[in-house]
Amino acid sequence: MYEERGLENPAIVVDTNHANSGKKYLEQIRIAKDIINSRNLNPDIKNIVKGLMIESYIEDGCQKVDGGVYGKSITDPCLGWEKTERLLLDLADML
Repeated sequence: MYEERGLENPAIVVDTNHANSGKKYLEQIRIAKDIINSRNLNPDIKNIVKGLMIESYIEDGCQKVDGGVYGKSITDPCLGWEKTERLLLDLADML
């Protein structure tokens, strides 16, 4: 669709959580790596995919507002800091 519109600088940022992961926050790791792998294999994907949106916070998962765990999301489930750091290092190695 972007090609049909003749956009000069088309760009996509892929949300690795929400609908793409079925709100299973740990799936973000696989999805992010799959996207980078696809970019490496396909020049069209490489040209259009400019970034990833990864849900991340201090602690893994989520909690209710009154959960009382410092650094744990009260909205969407997130990757914790350690998993996020590892993922970013792995993705950098893949580029």
